[in-house]
Amino acid sequence: MTRQRRRTETDPNLGHLPALDGVRGLAIILVLIVHLTSSSYTHTGSRLINAIIVFCRFGWVGVCLFFVLSGFLITGILFEALGQKSYFVRFYARRFLRIFPLYYGCLFLLFFLSGPLGISWNGSEPTYLAYLQNTPPWIYRVPVSVHRYTSHFWSLAVEEQFYLFWPWLVFAIRDRGKLIVASLLLAATAPLLRTAILLSHSVDPVFFWKFTPCQIDSLLIGGAFALAIRGRSAATLLRFSRVSFLLLISLCVAMNLNFHTRQFETDGSELFNSIGYTTLAAAFAALIGWALQPKSLGEAFFRLAPLRWFGRYSYGIYVIHFIVWNTRIFGTYPRLLIDERWHSKTLGVALGGLPALVVTLSLAWLSYRFYESPFLRLKKYFGRSVPVVAPDRHTDLAAENAAR
Repeated sequence: MTRQRRRTETDPNLGHLPALDGVRGLAIILVLIVHLTSSSYTHTGSRLINAIIVFCRFGWVGVCLFFVLSGFLITGILFEALGQKSYFVRFYARRFLRIFPLYYGCLFLLFFLSGPLGISWNGSEPTYLAYLQNTPPWIYRVPVSVHRYTSHFWSLAVEEQFYLFWPWLVFAIRDRGKLIVASLLLAATAPLLRTAILLSHSVDPVFFWKFTPCQIDSLLIGGAFALAIRGRSAATLLRFSRVSFLLLISLCVAMNLNFHTRQFETDGSELFNSIGYTTLAAAFAALIGWALQPKSLGEAFFRLAPLRWFGRYSYGIYVIHFIVWNTRIFGTYPRLLIDERWHSKTLGVALGGLPALVVTLSLAWLSYRFYESPFLRLKKYFGRSVPVVAPDRHTDLAAENAAR
């Protein structure tokens, strides 16, 4: 590969690979789809529309894709930064500048607009400020009026809690092979915990959907894959990533198929809720590998400009969209109109969904350009971004990383 091509397509000095922006874009599109159709009827009179609505409700897997990609990127950054000065300061300062301004900006806006929005916090403000909204007992006690606008923030809490321990473990272990083993062993605790919860029949399933120890396998499998492709088996892993993804995602589909009714369980079967999340995470790790495989269909797909655009603004879209969509203008009034009079999916999208989507995308773009970017520019004071290793460098770096 020439130097010019590397700089324009997969230059590790750019700090990211374009195809991974597309993966992030797919994740946010899936989340938007499921939230857009979450209150839609499945008895519209059209089998095709009903099937499409059911299919769209599987968009919740976009959150799992976010977790796997986050684990992949963060672990790669941490591992490549080993040995550099101010290891922890650099990492946490850069994460702070990327995540906190928008999150806390939205929180303070909700605090300020509590009256007009009808929000009654009931003392839950510190919980959100400390990223503890996904932990007992607040996981069950968040007021409905607050949950309406912040129910999606649980995934941000999962990632922040992951950042509290994972950098320290990477720094302590350092060895790539041992880190892979540690990642997989820790990941195995999540399906065991979910299985125990299911067998006890005493805990609401929402617990293992939002509680960090129950979701940690997605982040850790992404991390394990990031470490694996920095070894001598990188080329093989990428070569078989497409087949691995198709096999694993087919297994996930089978887990969610109710063979008695021949219908899909959109919230996940008991089998899926125990080991299925782990299988799905492995499938998405393979999907990332497919996106990184040079000259593959996966790389070409994830390099599409629309996907990369959504990926670039995905964080703002994710944080903002539920707040916008649940206001009376875009949420309550259109839904009441549809539910009480027409029961029409088409009207639901036209009257509520599409305008809300346009406003969300516009606000996310404005936020990135004029609010988030000034904070992001401050990253230069905490060193350059550690590069993501391009596919053609995996073999070159194998010997160097093996010695660590």
